[in-house]
Amino acid sequence: MALARSLERDPLGDSASATRQWLRNWAVEVPDMRFYACDALLGPGLGDAYPYSREVGLQPLLSAAAFAIEHPDKARDEIAQYTAGIEGALRVYEALLKSRPDARSAFLDDLLAKRDRGELVDHVTKVANEKCKRANTDVIASLGGAGLGLLLGLLVARWFPVGLARRVGATASRRVVFACAAYFVVVVSALHVLEPEFDPRYRFMSEYVWGAHGWLMTTNFFALGLAAFTAAAGLRGAHQSSWSARLGSGVLGVGALFVCLAGVFKDFLPHFAASAVAIPSIILAALLLSWSFRHAAEWRMIHPIALSIALAMLALFAAIYSHFAMPGLLQRAFILLFLVWLSIVADRVARVRIGEPRIKASLDRGGRRGIPNGQE
Repeated sequence: MALARSLERDPLGDSASATRQWLRNWAVEVPDMRFYACDALLGPGLGDAYPYSREVGLQPLLSAAAFAIEHPDKARDEIAQYTAGIEGALRVYEALLKSRPDARSAFLDDLLAKRDRGELVDHVTKVANEKCKRANTDVIASLGGAGLGLLLGLLVARWFPVGLARRVGATASRRVVFACAAYFVVVVSALHVLEPEFDPRYRFMSEYVWGAHGWLMTTNFFALGLAAFTAAAGLRGAHQSSWSARLGSGVLGVGALFVCLAGVFKDFLPHFAASAVAIPSIILAALLLSWSFRHAAEWRMIHPIALSIALAMLALFAAIYSHFAMPGLLQRAFILLFLVWLSIVADRVARVRIGEPRIKASLDRGGRRGIPNGQE
């Protein structure tokens, strides 16, 4: 983040104002990256009377963003980013003092003294704990997204015609899911090589859309959505033995739609909103459908493995939003498990659907489960 560092050195340069605005917009809009800044850390000393409140006041966000990118292991460490942001603002203040005597601020002088005495981290931590409380937007958005996914899934389960789903070729749908899963894995593997600056341990896959090969990641969203929709359509036509099966296929179809929408949107807010529906819907669908498999003889054999994968997906999702360990790897593991789950289900759909004509022919000949005609 050379631009953010250049503003720390020369906050009043010819292009500083335009650079500052561009960086602010980028920090707000970039998908799946959070940069932590809290106005309360500088607010008391940067009122309207201070002539350089914009130059100093915006720098915490920009310096925090630069710090998070330079130290991906601290990408979710709020106190570390708060501190890096304040340190960046103080460097701006020091640069201003060299040429602008009216930049002097008793409040900022006090922060400089705390920094020089090694007390800045403790000060930032104390103020942040008191005044920088924030709502857990991830959890709130996920709960809202899950509710919306369930509601839309109910509508799909009620109105999506089974006859249309049955016209989807069983073998062809399996091939589509397998091809999409393979494509997704190959593209992500290639992006790890093509975009080495994105550390896969800490950076989410959505961030690749901002790289030089962003179009590849965009196609991956559509590949994942197509795989999920194909599996949902196959399940709609082949597995309707219970309410959980019907609802699960509907929610999976909704999740597929919002995965594609997440690929359409690059800006943070619409991408975040689409993802907040897509991911909980995927998890709910996997849990509902995996649970429903135990009720149907043709599906019971995949019930244990499918349910285990669905529960593992739920655990990974919780770990990601608990800021646990390496979120980038957790997200990749989550998607990989989902692709495995889709592949298992698509293969079973094909086997069930291919077996239907044989069962029907056997029934037509009076051979239902080996019982002669007339002795049912």
